[in-house]
Amino acid sequence: MENDMKSKTSIVFYSGLDSIGGVIMEVRYGNSRAFFEAGTAYNPAFDMFDGSVSKRRNFINDYLWVNEIPMIDGIYRRQDITAYPELMAAEDWHEGPQAFFITHLHLDHMRMMGMISPLVPVYLSASAQRIEAALEEVEQGVESIRGMNYQDIPEVTTVGDISVRKFILNDDSYQDYSFYIETPDLKIHHTGDVFVYGKYGDNILRETEFLREKKVDILVCEGTRFFPSDDEKEKIESAFWPVKGMMNRQEFDELTLKRIKEHDGLVIFNYYEREMSDVMAFEQYARKSGRQLVYEPESAHIINRFFNKPVTVMLPDREDEPDYYREILAENSLMTKSEILADPAHYLVQNSYPNLLELLDYRGMNAMYLHYSGTPLGEFDPRYFNMKRIVDLCGMKYVRAYQGENSYFSPHAEKCQILAYIDMVNAKLVVPAHSSNRKGLIRQLKCPYYYASLRERYVYDDEKNTLEVVENV
Repeated sequence: MENDMKSKTSIVFYSGLDSIGGVIMEVRYGNSRAFFEAGTAYNPAFDMFDGSVSKRRNFINDYLWVNEIPMIDGIYRRQDITAYPELMAAEDWHEGPQAFFITHLHLDHMRMMGMISPLVPVYLSASAQRIEAALEEVEQGVESIRGMNYQDIPEVTTVGDISVRKFILNDDSYQDYSFYIETPDLKIHHTGDVFVYGKYGDNILRETEFLREKKVDILVCEGTRFFPSDDEKEKIESAFWPVKGMMNRQEFDELTLKRIKEHDGLVIFNYYEREMSDVMAFEQYARKSGRQLVYEPESAHIINRFFNKPVTVMLPDREDEPDYYREILAENSLMTKSEILADPAHYLVQNSYPNLLELLDYRGMNAMYLHYSGTPLGEFDPRYFNMKRIVDLCGMKYVRAYQGENSYFSPHAEKCQILAYIDMVNAKLVVPAHSSNRKGLIRQLKCPYYYASLRERYVYDDEKNTLEVVENV
């Protein structure tokens, strides 16, 4: 086993194989190791740390105890893991260089990055760092003991004998990456999330061409859109571009704009505040519909820091006004609720879930609630029923932005698109991850695959084209 670990590349999945996100994969060669992603699984049905339960001083101990983050030697500060004497602290890791690489700023890919010891480099794009810094300034950032101690991602990064090349899949927002990993004996590609719409499509095609030429050994591929409820007998044909029943990005934008234009009252929208590309989209919707965009203070601050420009803000009615409100008001234009109520058809007003009760001030009006990409995303999240109840009590028209009359828009690559992506990369071996139904993905594959388990250390057997377990970790 010792010889295998020293002379061959090994791979460990610490989390995220059978969940939406939360992938933490270690690639090790000799004494060097690189980790890919630092998120937690998306599971709104059990989120102990959603803000409802008070966070304790040593929250890392608690995160480990409820298995929200994994036990990994050498990445946490000694003072943060006092409840786990068997776990090696970062101060005691002397085997060789190590680093974390984050593909993008979705919480299921980066939520635990602030819990990693500052002794361990964490690579996060400069664009994502600007957004995360703004989030932390308005108390919406990740729980952190390291401050903004992150490094931008070079074109190619080396961690000892491990080479990591980034692919920028979308440069409009915090930048989405995938990572091509090469060691002296292995070629691996980690997809992160696969997005195909808009700008992503052409960039993904360039990425797959590169990977095909490289003759990748292992493709670690997400399978978000494969669900446990899928029909086991369904046969899915691969297709990279949207098929019948799916909208492309242009069709989605056209439908959203049409809905906004045709509504003759107030339009309220709920979007994911980290998505600066969505901010760009709403600016277009507002301009083309002749409406004024009005943001909540926290979203305004993120936009200020990312785009370096002011927006229009309305303060929610809350018991306390945080100190950061003063800075936000100094940088932006203030809109009052009475101004909106006087002329509602001229406004697009943001409403996030924490400010749900603001909707009560618009009850009985001709208002439309445009549920875009903001939480709660769907009925699998218990908060969805709170949101829907308030919307209904207010007599608002509820519209799921991603759902058309006879078609839908999918931000994540759909099942047929994942299969087409896998075909185009043509890796020797596919390892599905980031899915609540890996077996459903495997049933559709026409290529060799490996069904990995957590906390097994694998080496690649080139002759058998499979992974072999060399150690339990």
